[in-house]
This record gives sequence, C-alpha cells and structure tokens, in this order.
Amino acid sequence: MGFLVSALLLLLRENPSTGMDLQMIGSRRDQRRLRRLVLPANCVQTVPQEAKKSSRSVAIPGVSDWRTTATDLLHVTAKAAMEKVIPRGPEARWTHRQVIPERLNQVDCRPVLVFVNTRSGGQQGFKVMTEMRNYLHTLQVVDLQREGPEAALKWWEKTGLRYRILVCGGDGTVGWVLGALYQLELAYLPPVGILPLGTGNDLARVTGWGGGFTASSVLPVLQRVNEAHAELLDRWTVTSSWLEDLRPSWLTGGTSQVKERRLKPMVMSNYFGIGVDAAVALDFHQMRERRPEWFWSQLVNKLWYFRSGAVAWLAKTCANIGSKIEVHCDGEAVEIPSSLEGIIVLNIPSFGGGTDLWGRAEDEAGDEEGSDSDGSLAPSVSSVGNPSFQGRQSMQDRKLEVVGVHGALQLGASQVGLYKAHRLAQGSSIKVTNKVVLPIEVDGEPMWFAKDGVIEITHQSQAFMLVNSKESSHAVATELVEWAEQQKVINLQQRNTMLKEISRRAGVRAPSSRKKPASWTRLAPD
Repeated sequence: MGFLVSALLLLLRENPSTGMDLQMIGSRRDQRRLRRLVLPANCVQTVPQEAKKSSRSVAIPGVSDWRTTATDLLHVTAKAAMEKVIPRGPEARWTHRQVIPERLNQVDCRPVLVFVNTRSGGQQGFKVMTEMRNYLHTLQVVDLQREGPEAALKWWEKTGLRYRILVCGGDGTVGWVLGALYQLELAYLPPVGILPLGTGNDLARVTGWGGGFTASSVLPVLQRVNEAHAELLDRWTVTSSWLEDLRPSWLTGGTSQVKERRLKPMVMSNYFGIGVDAAVALDFHQMRERRPEWFWSQLVNKLWYFRSGAVAWLAKTCANIGSKIEVHCDGEAVEIPSSLEGIIVLNIPSFGGGTDLWGRAEDEAGDEEGSDSDGSLAPSVSSVGNPSFQGRQSMQDRKLEVVGVHGALQLGASQVGLYKAHRLAQGSSIKVTNKVVLPIEVDGEPMWFAKDGVIEITHQSQAFMLVNSKESSHAVATELVEWAEQQKVINLQQRNTMLKEISRRAGVRAPSSRKKPASWTRLAPD
C-alpha cells in the first residue's frame, strides 16, 4: 500500500493540471511584472503515455513462477506501471510534456529559460534556484548539476516560443550553455543573460550584469532580462598540438619516434593566457581541488587567489617569456620584450575579475574627442607604434587583443587600476609556439602545455548576449524585431541579421551606459 501511495504522489507531481508546476507569488504587482516571463500552466499538457498493463496479464515483467504471492504480484504490477507512466532520469520530464499552441496564441508570453549551477557561489546557487522555481514554471528552471542544457533547449525549440535565457553561474557555466546552443544548431537563437555567481564573472561585467549577485531577491534581475537588448559576442576555437617522442625515457640516441598529439578543441569567450597569469590560475585550481572546503565564498576565493599570485611572484618561473614562446598575429611575428612574464589574448575588456588590461577607458575618451588613434593610449600603456591595434576593444569585432604583463605583482596592481598591460598586437588569428613546458589557461581553466607545442586561436561563431543597459532605444529596437518575427512579418534569417546590426550600432556606444548592479537591490515603484 505504501508503494502505491508513493506512486500516486509522483503522478500528481508530474501532472501539470494539479497546479503544482507553477507556484505564483502573492503580490499582484510582482505578478504583473513577471507575467510575460512565465509560461502559463494551462498552456502545457502531458503527452499520453502507453497504457499500463493489467494485473491479469499472463506475461508480467519480473514474474517467472506461478507460485508468486499476491503481495509480490501487486508490487511487480505497480512497478511495471510506474516504468510505463513516469519516465525516469532528470531529463525525462522533457519527453512527456508539450505546449498547446491554441492557448499560447491567446497570451502575450515571452518566457525566460533559467539554467542554474547550484554549485556556484557557495550556497547562493541553490537559493537562486529555489526562488526561481517559486516564480516560474517548472519547465523554465534547469538544475545543471542534475542534467545538461541540451534536453531543455531541444524541448523549447520544438515549442516555437520566442524565449530568452538566463544563466545563473560563473563564466564557465555561461560557456557551457553557449556551447550547447552552438552544437545543437537551433533555428532560433535566444539571447543569453547572466546572473553572476562565479568568482571572476568577467563576461557578466562587460554585459552590464555586474561582478556578483548580492541582492536579496531575483525579481529585479528577471525584470531586467525582459528589458535588456541583444548584442553579439565573438567565440573562438583554440586548437593545440605538440610532438611527443615515443621512445622510452631511458633510451638515448638512435632514431627518434615522434608522433603528433592533439587536444580536443576548446572554445574561448573571454581570454587565453600563457605564462605568469596561467601559473597563478593553475596554483589556485590545484589547491581548490585538494581542499574544496577552504573555498566557501567569493571573498575567500579571491583571498586564496591573491595567495597564488604571491607564490608565482616568488617563483619567477615564467621570467623572460619572450625567450620561451613565439607569437604570430595574422601571420606576422610579434616582438616580445624581455621584461614580460606572461602573454594574454583578450576577447572582452575584462580580465581576472574586472581588470582592464587593454585600456578601454582611455580608448573611449579618445573616441569621444573624435579621434580614432590620438589620445587612445594612456601614458602607462605601451605600444609598438602600429596604428592597426590602437583602436578600442570590442567583443563583437572578430578581433583579438594581445597584451603582455610584467609579473604577478603587476597583475595584482592592475586590480586597483595602478597598472596597465603592454599592448602588443590586435588581429583576427593568433598562433603561439612554446619551446618549454608552460602553464596555459582558457577562460580561467588552467593546465600544463607540453614542450614544442603549437596553439592556434581562430574565430568560430557569434552568440547573442543580453546586455543590461540604460539605453532604452536599443531595447525597444530588439523588442520590435522580436515582435516582427513572431508576427511573421520577417523570417528568422532576417531577424538574426537585424539583431546583428542593432548589436553593432549598440556596441559603438561607450559601455558607460551599462546599468550598475547596485540597482538590483530595489525595484522601481509602479
């Protein structure tokens, strides 16, 4: 009897008609704010499943002897019914739900699909997921610790809805979702917003969502997801290979047996580093793997990161990085001063938790004065004098910026604006050849790279990101394009082209219009 009761409770939980899928909040004002973002419960139905077998059936799974007792027979029959009615696994909920188009056409709905990494930000990730589930439909909130993003994205693609995505986690979590969108090759590409729960949160910073989530409620974030406009983000493929000698280490002389090895291609959205910066990240990563209980908050994580920087500064293992590597930008060799200890390739104007290594602020000042080159470089920023890489940085111009850093101490000084990196080059493809074993990092993921290795960075694709900005005209333009596509005035290809042009024009403006995260703590009055 207890087993049947448990089965009934499971059926009730999976049935949307019970009203348990959508837990509406009590405040009418909050309901009005969230109405467009919520998938109505009456617009989702359960797909009929295969009927369960009768207990009188001769062939019952698990029953091999006619002497089976009545209790065993009841247990096996209920078990077989459960296996038929309720799919198992965290991704099973996507297989027996579908939307009702006739009802969706009667409501003004542009829902948000939320991906939450519950391990990010200490206990913040779990709290954010709990609150999201209180406000949104159960099919709008995905726990990435239990299932990947692919099943949810496929289901939402089938609905035909024009939705937005909110990723709650660090830059690595955002890259995971963007990678799934690229691999699935969906016809509709939803723009992606960020609720920052990681340590650095560099991508969240440049898109206006701030360096960390400190508000007491997610309601202001959801509101701004609805108001944000779309901009493009370049994504880059990082390929790496090296030559490995297959001879035993004790065998010297004779003919070498060399074989080329390749790592699985990686995707970069933020930055690539080789040298001192990667050494700091690698020491931090290894210590966190050994002692995860020591990393229980964002503030503590940063303190440990500073400790790793001090270790790298004392070791000096990457001194004179120019003698250990060669860098080519668009096929041309880049001169590396002997005083540098690390090379960083930037895609966005934020590194290591908000550091502006390229000098974006000075570029914007130069642009405001009507100059494309003069005044674009701060006195503390070095340049080789090539005008081709004296322009300001953008995350959607299909170009990368190459800078050099002088050491871990200088990286720490850059956190408070006391140091600017050495500008080296700007181009659309980068090739790095290392002569010794060196640490590297791709979007904060560090590793050791073998001697005589070759790393190539080339453009892969562009993703739509939601930008939290004070500039309302861009948001209105994005809203208009989405409306036109939904009303069949334009097709998906025209929609993507128009959003890219809006993104290009919005990106020309200085990012000073990006909203400050401090305003998240309070909603504007009605």
